[in-house]
Amino acid sequence: MLKLFTLLSVLPVSLAALITVSIPNTPLVNPSSLPASTHATLDEHGVKLDAPITRANTFVFHNVSSGSYLLSVFCKDYAFENLRIDVTGEEERIEAWQTFRGNEWDNKGESRAGVVPGQVEVRPVVAKDYYQQRSGFSVLSFLKSPMILMALFSLVMIVGMPKLLENMDPEARAEFDEMQKTTGLGAASNPASAMQNFDLAGWMAGATSGSGSNTPAQQPEERGGKGGQRRRG
Repeated sequence: MLKLFTLLSVLPVSLAALITVSIPNTPLVNPSSLPASTHATLDEHGVKLDAPITRANTFVFHNVSSGSYLLSVFCKDYAFENLRIDVTGEEERIEAWQTFRGNEWDNKGESRAGVVPGQVEVRPVVAKDYYQQRSGFSVLSFLKSPMILMALFSLVMIVGMPKLLENMDPEARAEFDEMQKTTGLGAASNPASAMQNFDLAGWMAGATSGSGSNTPAQQPEERGGKGGQRRRG
């Protein structure tokens, strides 16, 4: 009975696997420069195993039971790929593939199983950037501003139109002036002269007469009758 109890107590340990996740040296990052807060997790249906980074730049997970796990590496300086790690059979066989969040679980990527049994490689993807560099002054971006473009267009019209009218043919200039008189474009093209020729007194008199709605109505003329004056002979 004692031997059976000892055998049952050792059985779960024998079925548990030891997974070592290593970070290879890549041109993007030197694993030795990673911060000490870097850690990795194995998730399977709410069960989470956590392992900190070691001096050997590895994450060691002890007593991992059979199942399919999601490996995630958390680092403040770099973003790492996610891996699917399967621990199958009594032989504690460990397989790892690249996986992608939001995709189906069976959608596997490249294999990440190491040469040594029980070892898996996880690679960094991109460096994290928390700051946005302030852009300096650019003449091109300044000239692309809508306000600057409108100001430049107005300046060209103010300076260029008189020069264009001066260089016009006399006959074309006379025709243009006549067209301005008939269509009323002269006042629109020269608002200063239109304001000088504006009759303010006449406009005020017309506005006053038009607004006098309280003036008493004219009395009807008296008709001639018995009470009226007699016609002189």
